[in-house]
Amino acid sequence: MVATVWMVFNPRGVVVDEAIADEAEPGIAVLPFSARGEGMEVWREGMVDLLSTNLDAVPGLRSIDSRTLFARWREAVPESGEVDQATALRIARATGAKYALLGSAVSLGGEVRLSAEVYEIEGGGRMGQAQVQGSPDSILSLVDRLAVQSLVVALQQVESELPEIDVASVTTSSLPALRAWLEGEVHYRHGAVSAAVAAYERALAHDSTFAFACYRLSAVYAWAESVSSSRVEEAIQHARRFVDRLPPRQATLVRGLEARERGDLGEANSILRRLVRSYPDYADAWYELGEFYYHWGTRIPASIDDAWDCFSRAVELDPSFATYRIHPIEFALNYDPDSTRVANLLAEYKQLASADDVQTRELQVAFDLVFGDEERRQRTLAALDTLDPWILHMLPQNRLRHPRFWPQYEAAYLAKERRQSRDYWYELFWGAAGGRGYAESGFAYLDRPQTNTVTRACHTFLWHQQGFPLSENRLAETEILTSNIDSLRASGHLYCAGAKAADEGLWDKHAQAIETLEESARRSVAAGGTGRTAARTALAVEAYGLWKQGRPEAALAVLSDLRRYEAARIVSWVLGMILIDLERWEEAIPYLRNWWWDTYSFMNYNLARAYEHTGEYDKARKEYAFFVEAWQDADPELQPWVDDARRALDRLRPDS
Repeated sequence: MVATVWMVFNPRGVVVDEAIADEAEPGIAVLPFSARGEGMEVWREGMVDLLSTNLDAVPGLRSIDSRTLFARWREAVPESGEVDQATALRIARATGAKYALLGSAVSLGGEVRLSAEVYEIEGGGRMGQAQVQGSPDSILSLVDRLAVQSLVVALQQVESELPEIDVASVTTSSLPALRAWLEGEVHYRHGAVSAAVAAYERALAHDSTFAFACYRLSAVYAWAESVSSSRVEEAIQHARRFVDRLPPRQATLVRGLEARERGDLGEANSILRRLVRSYPDYADAWYELGEFYYHWGTRIPASIDDAWDCFSRAVELDPSFATYRIHPIEFALNYDPDSTRVANLLAEYKQLASADDVQTRELQVAFDLVFGDEERRQRTLAALDTLDPWILHMLPQNRLRHPRFWPQYEAAYLAKERRQSRDYWYELFWGAAGGRGYAESGFAYLDRPQTNTVTRACHTFLWHQQGFPLSENRLAETEILTSNIDSLRASGHLYCAGAKAADEGLWDKHAQAIETLEESARRSVAAGGTGRTAARTALAVEAYGLWKQGRPEAALAVLSDLRRYEAARIVSWVLGMILIDLERWEEAIPYLRNWWWDTYSFMNYNLARAYEHTGEYDKARKEYAFFVEAWQDADPELQPWVDDARRALDRLRPDS
């Protein structure tokens, strides 16, 4: 049922490029072992993880990812059920493997016997058998020996020709660490983030060199805190120190994430894309590539479709892994909400996930807020002031981004203000108000006494920069940007000052803004930082000035090095304006589309225009419709843009 409803939601599916599949080495699928004897049940699935990891360290062969294997197994086999050989081979064939390994783990008095039979799946023929026996205390070394013997059978090589494989080096030599890690895997699969954190931390307490536990810990820290948490970076750096202990696919994944953490997005993108080509069945790689596009896509730039395709592929490979499904549910809520479809997706997630976990509860609160009946919506709104702080923190920024839900988005941020004594002017101005074309309401938020005067002037200028009308008094408030330029230090404020100076032909002040930003970047580097934000903003101000001087090509040249992997928000803002002015619509699309993670819906209007000019009429209709829904009740002075979008929808009707 879970897989069926998912494919209804994702009707086009994700078809792995044949070239990607052709690049992969022949695969071997390790099936769950039969286990007999006291204390052996843990190795039924544990042998799958251990042997899959071990066998993956061999050139010319790849093990099928254990998550993919378990997903196919659970589709075909009742829980804890045994299967005959024919069924086992059918399951292995469904994973895309060339070989299958069927085994047993048996307790014999004071010893353990591990046996494995290797089959060639296409013909179903038995290629050979491996068997080892020894003390339960040396089970990891027994797995080593079993892996080597199995590889001899699978690759038809003599043992001395195989690379040295040491399961303790690619996982851990500590049995308590191994058991804690396996416990963490179960919790993570079910979205029980807090329990997973505790288990992985316990694994590392037993063995601090356990590199893959470090990687897993970084993943659950990202959910428990945020992707920008210092603990995420620390865990990735820890894993990177011991990366040579990992098998190739996991080592490559850690290297890609480490490149991401140090800000080298080009290298991270290259590594992660190469990884999914080499291992198209590796669900974790598809998931992490999706996470990369989801959180860093605005700088690449990557689209929502890019992220969606990666998450879809991860879900298809392992439908029982609850965490893979969270962002796709967000996409359904935020970009094409349908109550029945979201309800089905949420029900599937809840079948897999821990009922008490924060993600499960947050998704349910979001659903009740936007799709519940009137009584439930009102009850949920009234409960915002007592809601779990973490759920309230994440709720509006992740689940309530569609225009239909912005009254709830506004209510959530106002509740956060009441409870946190913090001013969320940005979200309220650009999202709750500006995102609906409510200029008057938006400026009421900016006018609150707790909002910094320069900040108010800066965002008033940015609003006007889009061509929206302002009163003379409002415009006069922006003069502080150029008159007080000597005192400005924040990169955003300096962008506004430099751009306003360019608009007014105050080229000395324009140059001063650039110089101040460049000096800020140098100071940051000297103090051990990257200086990227200030350096990018300086280039954006320089490019804006060149454009205003009638030199758009020179402006684009200034930003050429930032158009891939460094297209931060201010860079995309300037690039979008210049390329629209030049009517280079196709080039503008990635930078206009770059705002999909934001709530500033006017960008949907500009994106719709770009799609219309490039002949992508279905996409244009979708973006115009999104904008009209968002701005249908906009202030009177903004209605001309809404009228233009409505005319475009009439013009682009399929029957017109």
